[in-house]
Amino acid sequence: MLLVRDADTQAPVRDVVVRAGDRVLARTDSLGRVTVRVVGAGTEVTLQRLGYAPWRGRIVPAPASRAIRLTPVRLELAAVEVRSRALGRGSALQATSVVGAEQLAERLAPSIAAALVDEPGVSARSNGPMATQPVIRGLTGDRVLVLEDGMRTGDIATTAPDHAVTIEPATAERIEVIRGPGGLLYGSNTLGGVVNVIRDDIPRRRPSQTSLAMSTFGESVNRGIGVSGRARGAMGALTWAVDGTGRQAGDTRGPNAVALPFTDLEGMDVGAGLSVAGSRGHAGVAAREYRSYYGVPSSFGGVTLPGAHDGGVYVDARRTQLRWDAEWRTDDARIEAISVGGNAVRFEQSEFEQGGIVGTRFGQLAASGEAVMRLRAGEHRGAIGSFVQWRDLRAEGSFTGTRPAVQRTLALFAVDEYTRGSLTLLAGARIDRSETRPLDSTETLLLRDVRTRAFTAVTGAFGARVQLPAGFEFTTQIARAFRPPSIEELYSAGPHLASYAYEIGDPSLEAERGTGVDALLSWRGGRGRAEVSAYGMRVDDYVAFEPQVDPVTGAPMRDPRLRRYVVYRPQQVDALLWGVEGRAMFAPTPQWTFDLSGALPRGAQRGGATSQPLPAMPAATLRLDVRHQRGPLTLGVIGDGRFAQRLVPDAPVLDGLACTVQVVDGEAQGLPAEFCATPGAMLMNALVAWRLPARATRWPATLTLTVDNLLDAEWRDPLWRAKQVAPQPGRNVRLVVQVER
Repeated sequence: MLLVRDADTQAPVRDVVVRAGDRVLARTDSLGRVTVRVVGAGTEVTLQRLGYAPWRGRIVPAPASRAIRLTPVRLELAAVEVRSRALGRGSALQATSVVGAEQLAERLAPSIAAALVDEPGVSARSNGPMATQPVIRGLTGDRVLVLEDGMRTGDIATTAPDHAVTIEPATAERIEVIRGPGGLLYGSNTLGGVVNVIRDDIPRRRPSQTSLAMSTFGESVNRGIGVSGRARGAMGALTWAVDGTGRQAGDTRGPNAVALPFTDLEGMDVGAGLSVAGSRGHAGVAAREYRSYYGVPSSFGGVTLPGAHDGGVYVDARRTQLRWDAEWRTDDARIEAISVGGNAVRFEQSEFEQGGIVGTRFGQLAASGEAVMRLRAGEHRGAIGSFVQWRDLRAEGSFTGTRPAVQRTLALFAVDEYTRGSLTLLAGARIDRSETRPLDSTETLLLRDVRTRAFTAVTGAFGARVQLPAGFEFTTQIARAFRPPSIEELYSAGPHLASYAYEIGDPSLEAERGTGVDALLSWRGGRGRAEVSAYGMRVDDYVAFEPQVDPVTGAPMRDPRLRRYVVYRPQQVDALLWGVEGRAMFAPTPQWTFDLSGALPRGAQRGGATSQPLPAMPAATLRLDVRHQRGPLTLGVIGDGRFAQRLVPDAPVLDGLACTVQVVDGEAQGLPAEFCATPGAMLMNALVAWRLPARATRWPATLTLTVDNLLDAEWRDPLWRAKQVAPQPGRNVRLVVQVER
């Protein structure tokens, strides 16, 4: 038996993977124990776990237990693996990031998107601290698929920038990010990429002991506090898991402590799961309740943001989910496993205007399911499967622009992975059928020809990975992705006050179809790893909401009722997106680590007399993270460079409006933000982490102190429509205390 301990705290280290070559032999339990059955005089094994340097050595059978101590590091040297139902665990053929629990503690933000902005190629579209959505390679909304344990969330986050992603990051085990079209393994609507939040609500393995982890946190920029906890254990034949988080915060303050009103928030998330897990698989159910109440900013420094609703907007969102999952691993020579899973979600959201009046109330019932059979034959492993989804979206209010509709999706797919020696090939195909039926066919002056729309597409991918000498690896993939227009893009007909716009849909829109090529060169050595990726994607019939101009006066077209909100309508153009991303992590000594990352995203319209940049593209970034570790103490300094974004579409002549806003009757007026450049900024962050040894406390604990925007610099977000008026948050001091047993 092996006893695996932390070299600094002497605490047991659980979930350490013991490998012999590419084969996983076992994992340590919650007490750091593992039994490895070996044959012969000795077997060379590798012990790996996120946050620790790998240990390599020979295990010789002996009657006594052997203690092995792992050295904690802030650099993960092992290969990055992601999970999909189609192929189980493995390496994707695209640029991939995995954010672990330790990194999430350093970035303990209220939204998933804010927790991921330090990853190459990932940014966030923000309309307040909660209303923040992930942006991958310049694409967001319905083009980025956000999953929780591989299943759709069932919320309406992709419909507008003021809607939050209803996933609490505090209790996530890790977050997997795949950059680029991932529709083959995960589904349609993945032109930009996939974000998969792993919780393992339904336990896949039976733990030998009960484990418990708790954390509490506080931050200064909004006087926010929170607490979270999770526990796992077994009771007879059942394995159980529970977790919960509660948080609240006041208004977020910008530089010089100037508050941004209506950015306060409250949130609660509770989940529990039960399963029967064994060597042949697992089967179980889980339930989760998420609730948040947050504001959407409407003014700054006494000036109303362009088009914002007087008095601000508060959003009350609630998501109730029931989920089931099962997998049966067979002894059949050709069938590796059969896996099924699904969920049912009830989502409700109310938007309160000044005086507590409900301006808009959303309700959605959603369900999805997936069945997969994983196959194997010699050097091939693959899968065939099906996916089905149903959404019923309703909206009501005094004057809402969202139309009710029902959407149904059915998909069939097949994938095959072939490995021989140092070469791996991946190929597959998928067919999707999506139908959107409006429940309100009323036509207006601006919205005509309201009707049911159906879309069918065949997509696929082909990729290759080859192991090269000296630790290098080259991966390339070409993929075809598909996205049908959303309900809002087809049928909207009214104001969306929280996003400062009057939105009109277009029922004649065609589906977006994208063809993307990725090339990734990576290197892994004894003290570091590095990767650089280049990508290009052509998107036919790209949908972009654009402000409308009166052809007679040249003035921005205003809503027909109040004549206050600029009218936005979806337009379709052919688009080209391309760029490069890279990351290099190096540990010259056990005490020092260097992490350099950056991204350069670009996007432009194709065709026409001139090529125009796509609106609302993120800026280039460059980030350097330097850590020094001395025993249980870690010190870090991070430089986060945000380059200027001057590649914006040519602005139309809008009745004398300019990017320099003017204040008229207390309201800021100017060109829409997508036509205005954004200056760059250099942000400095700092970190101090202290791992308390087990002998000093009853439970091993970690204290993490971070300071974001250390110099209180003023900086602007190019993806926010109110950037000309309000800056992003100022200095923020955050303290996180974690205990684990």
